[in-house]
Amino acid sequence: MPNVMGVLRAEIRRLARKETRQEVAALRKHVNAMRRRVAESRRRIQDLESRAKHAGKRAQGAASESSEGDVKQVRFSPSWVKRHRSKLGMSRRVYAKLLSVSPQTIMGWETGRTRPRRTALRTWRSIRGKGVRELRALVAGGGMKKRREAVAKRAGRKLRVRGRRAAGRVATRRAAGRVAARRAAPKRGKARRVRAATRRAAPKRAKAARRGRRLRAKKK
Repeated sequence: MPNVMGVLRAEIRRLARKETRQEVAALRKHVNAMRRRVAESRRRIQDLESRAKHAGKRAQGAASESSEGDVKQVRFSPSWVKRHRSKLGMSRRVYAKLLSVSPQTIMGWETGRTRPRRTALRTWRSIRGKGVRELRALVAGGGMKKRREAVAKRAGRKLRVRGRRAAGRVATRRAAGRVAARRAAPKRGKARRVRAATRRAAPKRAKAARRGRRLRAKKK
C-alpha cells in the first residue's frame, strides 16, 4: 500500500509539472506577442512625432517666407512717407504715434538715413490704405484714451491718499482712546473701592438708624 501511494504522488507531481510547464509556455508566448506589439506601437509613435516636427518646421518656413515676400513686395520711399504725412496734415510726433514709433524714426525715414523694420513697414502699408478722417479719428481716439487713463490714475491716487489719511485718523483715535482708558483706570478703580466701602457700611448705618429711632421712641 505505501508503494502504491508513493507511485500516485509521483504521478500527480509529474502531471502537475507538465501542466505548469504548458501554462508557463503559453504565458511566455502571450508576453512575447505583447512586447512585439508595444515595440511596434513605439516605433509608430516616434515616426508620427518626427513627421509632426518636420511638418511644423515646414509650416514655419513657409510662413516666414510668405512674410518676407510680403515685406519685399511693400514698396518704400522716403518721399512717399513725407508726402503721406503732409497729405494727412500731421506733425512728426502725431504721425509717429500713429505708427507706434518715435518722431526721430520718422525723421530718419523721410531723410533716407534709415529704413522701416518689418512690423513698422506692415503698419505703414496698412495706414496708407485708410482715409484721412479715419486716421485722424484713430489719433484723436488714442489721445482721448490716454487722457482717460491719466484721469483714472489721478482719481485712483487720490482715493488711495484719502484711504491712507482716513486709516491714519482711525489709528490716531484708537491710540487716543487707549491712552484715555489707561489714564482713567485709576479713577475707575477708586470709584469701585468707594462703592464697595459704601455697600459694606450700609448695614451698619441702617442698624445705627434703627437704634436711634428706638431711643427717641423711649424718650417720648
